Amino acid sequence: MSLVEVIGLPLRSWQRLKRLWRTSVFRLALLFALAFSLVVGVSLAGVYWLSTQYIVGQIDVNLRDELTQLRGDVGDGSGEGEGLVGQIQEQVAQTDKSSRLYLLVDANQHILAGNLLRWPDDLSCGQPAQFSDQSDIVPKKLQAEDSDIRVRALSTRLADGHCLLVGQAMVEEEGFTDHTGYLLSWALGIITLFSLAGGGWMGLAVLRRIDTITHTATQIMAGEFSRRIPDEGKGDEFSDLSARLNQMLDRIDELMAGMRSVTDNIAHDLRSPLTRLRNRLEISLTHERPAEEYRNVMQQTLDDADQLLALFNTLIAIAQAEAGMRREVFTTVDFSTLLIDLVDFYQLAAEDRGVHLSAQIQPGITRLASQGLLTQIVVNLLENALNHIPAGSKVAVTLTQQEKSITLTIADNGPGIPNPADRLRVLERFVRLDAARSSPGSGLGLALVRAAMHEQGGTVELHDNHPGLKVLLTFPRLKVS
Repeated sequence: MSLVEVIGLPLRSWQRLKRLWRTSVFRLALLFALAFSLVVGVSLAGVYWLSTQYIVGQIDVNLRDELTQLRGDVGDGSGEGEGLVGQIQEQVAQTDKSSRLYLLVDANQHILAGNLLRWPDDLSCGQPAQFSDQSDIVPKKLQAEDSDIRVRALSTRLADGHCLLVGQAMVEEEGFTDHTGYLLSWALGIITLFSLAGGGWMGLAVLRRIDTITHTATQIMAGEFSRRIPDEGKGDEFSDLSARLNQMLDRIDELMAGMRSVTDNIAHDLRSPLTRLRNRLEISLTHERPAEEYRNVMQQTLDDADQLLALFNTLIAIAQAEAGMRREVFTTVDFSTLLIDLVDFYQLAAEDRGVHLSAQIQPGITRLASQGLLTQIVVNLLENALNHIPAGSKVAVTLTQQEKSITLTIADNGPGIPNPADRLRVLERFVRLDAARSSPGSGLGLALVRAAMHEQGGTVELHDNHPGLKVLLTFPRLKVS
């Protein structure tokens, strides 16, 4: 590894940490970690406080029991204090190595018995108290390791005016609470550390996934349109996002391929009528010709211009349908009545071609839709059927309504499209099968039907009618306002 690479490693790590800090996921994780640590800290502090209060409460219970026992042994009376002297001296002798403290004083606070060196300052007789050693109260044996020992004491005034104090030097208790506080502090620190580390790990994981998407997007912007976002197969929201983006890229790639195909087909289909138009005009200008011939040339030129305008209008209609530009003009359409009128309109054309046109239409079917698009769909399919079937054939139109959909079927018994792949191809723009080359048209009729169905939220399918072709249109039932 070169020196430049060695120097660049810390720089890249620092830049990555800066990027990590700017990610919203890391900030949210950090905020959550701090809030979690705060809650845990408050909870642990509560546990520590409750533990110390429980210990103090237990000490008070023991001290109160001992006070009661001492007074009960001598009985209540004027000589209660003198009777306790022997009891306290015996207790002191028995607890010489323990942390239990006793003190019996008279009304003038003269020590009569006990192991405390004097009566504690600011302690009223008959009140519980907690005080710290000043090296002149607690015996030396309790000051071996700690010069500031806390003492919990209960005192009571006897019938003869003497005061009795029983206390507990909380040596072991202080050690337990200090050790508990130490452990809880370490626990809080470890929890906080792991929370922050978890936040950083989450931020880095999200940043890595986002970097993958960003890198792929950069490659696509550079012209590598075949690139797709890799899916790690974790089934999380990033996998779902990657799948949606890849579907979007596939759709864009499909649209671009379609645009290239359309451009090529337009150039091909425009060349012939434009060439004919130019040659016709050029020939008419080479020599002087009769007015009737000029009129015929102009009529033929007008027909070619109409054909070109019809081609462009159809392409515009397809583009608008695919872009959903007409959805804002959706209204309530009586589909049944519209279809009946169109079938009646094409009855005469069907009779002229020797074709039997029949209809089976369920009445009262309404839908929120574009009436112009519905009309265009039906007209294109009827003209397509009438133009590509021989005399003596039949065309059947059926409209039915189900619980969640509306189905329109236009079926004939003509030559049809036997090849399933061809039935998919004819829905593309400018696709004309060999059998249809001799008939007029540009190959945009079914493409317009598919685009219009897409805008209507429906689907179009071509099936073999054995014999003939069956076109199946399925519309979802939109709510009619």
